[in-house]
Amino acid sequence: MPSPFPGMDPYVEAPSIWGDFHGSMVAELREELNARLPPRYAAAIDLFVWIHEPDANTRTLLGKPDVRVVHRTATTGPASTRATMPAPTSVILPAIHREGSKYVKVFDIEDRRVVTVIELLSPANKQASNDREACLMKRYEYLANGVNLVEIDLLRTGERLPLGEGPLPTGADYYIMVCRATELPRAGVWPLSVRDRLPESPIPLDPEEVDLSLPLKPCMDRAYDKGRYAGTINYGRPPTPALRDADAVWALELLSRKRD
Repeated sequence: MPSPFPGMDPYVEAPSIWGDFHGSMVAELREELNARLPPRYAAAIDLFVWIHEPDANTRTLLGKPDVRVVHRTATTGPASTRATMPAPTSVILPAIHREGSKYVKVFDIEDRRVVTVIELLSPANKQASNDREACLMKRYEYLANGVNLVEIDLLRTGERLPLGEGPLPTGADYYIMVCRATELPRAGVWPLSVRDRLPESPIPLDPEEVDLSLPLKPCMDRAYDKGRYAGTINYGRPPTPALRDADAVWALELLSRKRD
């Protein structure tokens, strides 16, 4: 059973659901792309990893070993006893914490060259943190290396990634941004409300190729079905995060009609 909403289901944005949905949606985008791409291309899921170094207090806590391992060498007598030189000082090595975000890449099969990257943003990308900075650096790296970028933001919370200058409507809940490497710094943006149907997004390839059309709504519906969200989401309560007042009334009427 597909989501009762015509586009993005705001209930799926809940923190308890989003992580599962994000993984399923990325997989569906990859599958849909591979069913539509010309023979010279393929789509694959990759993982962008960023690294955190804990602060001094955290490093102190992490520096205590849980188990002390000692290697003992058999000795034959006092002559085998060795003195060890004490270190003049000691340090606590930084504990490294890795996080990652899955994305879809389209590559040329012959030379494995990445042509296009499709990013489905996560909450960490929209919060003031090192994760957001890492996401922005990755965005700039793609564009600097001539890779087309498609950015899909289906989250109403958080600070939107910078979209530069241009007439963007206020109050848009979601957006799709398509930046062709050959058209930098210009990019196309599709702002969407919670009431809008998810469109077919253009996926640019090499300049001599016609854009691919990627239908987002079927991908979302399949991810929704495979997550069995119809049976686990309580549509009798407001979504988290809450909708604007007018949209909340619209959603209530929509869900009431669906139940009837």
